[in-house]
Amino acid sequence: MLLRRIVPVDYTLNIIINCYCHLNQMGFSLSVFGTFFKLGLQPNVITFSTLINGFVLKNQVPEAARVFSKMVEAGHCKPNVVTFNTLIKGFCTIGNKSAAIRLLGKMEENGCKPNIVSYNTIIDCLCKDTLIDEAFNLLSQLISRGIAPNIVTYSTLIDGVCKLGQWKQATRLLDEMSSKGIFPNLLTFNVLVDTFCKEGMVVEAKSVVQIMIQRHIEPDTVTYSSLMDGYCLRGEMHEARQVFDLMISKGSTVTVRSCNILINGYCKAKKVDKAHKIFKEMRRMEIVPNTITYNTLIDGLFKAGRLQEAEKLLSEMLGCGQLPNLRTYTVIVDGLCNNRQLSTAIELLKEMEANKVELNIVVYNLVIEGLCKAGKIESARDLFCVLSSKGVRPDVRTYTIMIQGLCHHGLIIEAEKLLREMGGEGCSPDGCTYNIIIRGLLNNCETSWAMKLIQEMLERGFSADASTMELIVDLLSKDIVDPALLQLLKDS
Repeated sequence: MLLRRIVPVDYTLNIIINCYCHLNQMGFSLSVFGTFFKLGLQPNVITFSTLINGFVLKNQVPEAARVFSKMVEAGHCKPNVVTFNTLIKGFCTIGNKSAAIRLLGKMEENGCKPNIVSYNTIIDCLCKDTLIDEAFNLLSQLISRGIAPNIVTYSTLIDGVCKLGQWKQATRLLDEMSSKGIFPNLLTFNVLVDTFCKEGMVVEAKSVVQIMIQRHIEPDTVTYSSLMDGYCLRGEMHEARQVFDLMISKGSTVTVRSCNILINGYCKAKKVDKAHKIFKEMRRMEIVPNTITYNTLIDGLFKAGRLQEAEKLLSEMLGCGQLPNLRTYTVIVDGLCNNRQLSTAIELLKEMEANKVELNIVVYNLVIEGLCKAGKIESARDLFCVLSSKGVRPDVRTYTIMIQGLCHHGLIIEAEKLLREMGGEGCSPDGCTYNIIIRGLLNNCETSWAMKLIQEMLERGFSADASTMELIVDLLSKDIVDPALLQLLKDS
């Protein structure tokens, strides 16, 4: 355009900025933004809103907030409802609910009235964090301001209350919707089906599907996938497969997520061959397996003790261009440790560290536990001691694993020392930690010492588990334990 001496207008430049934003090329977007000033043009509200949206899409919300602040400071271009809603969405995306609510309050201060999208975005964020009371407060606020809640508002709230098991509240919301002439759509029904299935209430989920069909709302891929997930959670794989076949027969789009749900279900049910069959069917249906698919199947093969097949599938994964993620490495390390391939797991850990892979405490916990189980307590202790130098903080699981390993090797003084260190490291022991060390003490004939820790455990609000109670009852039969303490354990 410039070569032909055609000067672009703001409308043209805004289109180019928008294109670059959707391509995650924010550097180029800002370059085009600079062109406004070179050409003597004034950026408008669309320009700023587009840039803010670009940074939000790239998950660079602080940058989006800076652009917004500069826009407000400049004064010549006031943000509109789209600008505010875009930044509200950004804050909600990163979980900064307080900033989103503050921004909602500033809208009218800037002469911009919030709309239903403004409220729905924050209500959705609150519901996802199960902050239902705050979500209902916003609902009351939007109604008092004369904004009518819509199907998205109610679907979001129904999802939120269902996640908390508040079924009566969900029914009340459905009735309230109907009284306002807002009828449940596919989104609403899918929310109900998914929630029921996650709670293992597949019968209730099927009833919702029947109501959908009666209202001439056709179940879609999301509906069928939720049903499959529900059956898989219950271990009812025959029924899950029937839903999968029904989805295909109904012409619904079979997605990689649908296949992953079924593969995961079969692997959890220790039916790896059937999981592998679904994996092969994906190719026939021209569905490309993703990292989740490979991770799930590799994990299933390791758990079935089929190491060579797991390694072969990993090679296939790499050959198909699917890069392993942290979950992949966690699955492999876990599989190797559980299949007595500890040296290979340690070699892999060193290789990952050398390649600067950002490892979390979960991976290290697996190796430390593997070392403890293999009787290599010194090596486990050495790895535990260097965690901080690797930039990884031990968690309660790390300490519990080490305490169990030390107790197993009769190093009970060191085990209790580690228990006492936990509080100072900002990682308080939980019920599992106490039960582990109490059993360790009892197994090492340190009964009086164990009794003191039992008292401490109860005072902290934790209970003895079945394994600990079994040991205590056994000691009671030998008149070693005070019956009053046993009663106290039962009462707790």
